[in-house]
Amino acid sequence: MSGRGTVRLALAIAVLAAVALAVTLRARRSTTTRPNVVLVTIDTERADHTSTYGYPHPTTPHLDALAADGIVFTAAYTAIPTTGPSHAGLFTAQYPAEHGVLRNGDVLGATPPTFTEVLARAGYVTAAFVSAYPLARKFGYARGFATYDDEFTAADASIVLSEWEGQRVESAGFDRRADATTDRALRWLGGAPRDRPLFLWVHYYDPHEPYDPPPAYRDGIDAAGSPLARDIAAYDAEIRFADDQLGRLIDAIDRRLGAADTLVVIASDHGEGLMQHGWMGHGANLYEELVRTVLVFRRPGHLRARRSAAPVGLIDVAPTVLAHVGLDSGALHPRGVDLAGAPPADRPLFFRRRVYQPGSRDDVPVRGAMHGVRIGSWKYVDASSTGAELFDLASDPGETRNLRDRETARADELAAVLGRWRAAEAQGGAVEAPPSPDDARRLRALGYVE
Repeated sequence: MSGRGTVRLALAIAVLAAVALAVTLRARRSTTTRPNVVLVTIDTERADHTSTYGYPHPTTPHLDALAADGIVFTAAYTAIPTTGPSHAGLFTAQYPAEHGVLRNGDVLGATPPTFTEVLARAGYVTAAFVSAYPLARKFGYARGFATYDDEFTAADASIVLSEWEGQRVESAGFDRRADATTDRALRWLGGAPRDRPLFLWVHYYDPHEPYDPPPAYRDGIDAAGSPLARDIAAYDAEIRFADDQLGRLIDAIDRRLGAADTLVVIASDHGEGLMQHGWMGHGANLYEELVRTVLVFRRPGHLRARRSAAPVGLIDVAPTVLAHVGLDSGALHPRGVDLAGAPPADRPLFFRRRVYQPGSRDDVPVRGAMHGVRIGSWKYVDASSTGAELFDLASDPGETRNLRDRETARADELAAVLGRWRAAEAQGGAVEAPPSPDDARRLRALGYVE
């Protein structure tokens, strides 16, 4: 056979082999089970106090390692910086007025559906292990879970209460440490079925006040300086403790389920003030330190490791997870989007403050409503009690310069977008996520979008 004939024969064999491989891969994809899904939510973990997001202290080495193999969203947001409402938005992909949880203690009703229910109907074995009373099953978060562990005892709690938000705390134990929650999750995992995909949700509470890390994590706190510095050092130590438990959990997941066969999602529900704008806790305002969250997706071999600066929301978690495992999120009527595609550059993200009883909290005014919107790098917040603020997060990420009176055209346009959203929200109806054509034209003229 001539050399040219040999080459043609080799090419033909290569083409046939490629076709056979493609057919094999399609067959494998059609017959294999869906990937497992593991969701870990970490309460009150401020994104910029994690080393994954640039904090100079090594608070999150395990999250760092996981993020190195995954997608890190560096501008992720909760729609409401309070534990119950934030988780409700994550599970339903809807904004607070739609899912109806406007403060801790509100019950997530039978509608809208949650993505847990979608996974359960598709054959997933579902289990949850939560670490604090605001996520107890009595508030509706157990829907779709075959196993829901919310057992808190006073002996194991860092917070002991008999009453909270008008609710009687049955055992007086309000929370449990991350190691106790991890122990329970790992026991369940050891006996979980192997013939069906798993959805496991684990919630850690430890970065939440009181800032009281276990003794092994207290080195250096007492010498940190001022009372505020000691509180921040203790807060950081609780982040490190939760991260060590995250490492335990993910190591076991990878060994038992396989990293390539498991989509892991790590999110925080909100941040913490740490007196950056005169507020130590969370819930009372909509500054970045409260509404920005951790959000990391990892599945080696299936998701390309990268960092994305696109503004995204916890409302995007459910549609992204469902799309990744091959399920339709249409039943959720999601306000979020599948993050596998690039989110629209002109997409607004909306925020609101939780509902408070009239008065104030720790001398911070909380009377009345507070709402906000981010489009591009611009963020506008309107509070009925304190007025409006406009920030350019590209040049002022710490929100130190209110540009409301200097950038009046931008402020007015964002106020109009926010006003239309609030009007729809007040009616309890559909909140249109993308701007209208007229909105888009004006936003483009103002330089928000290309």
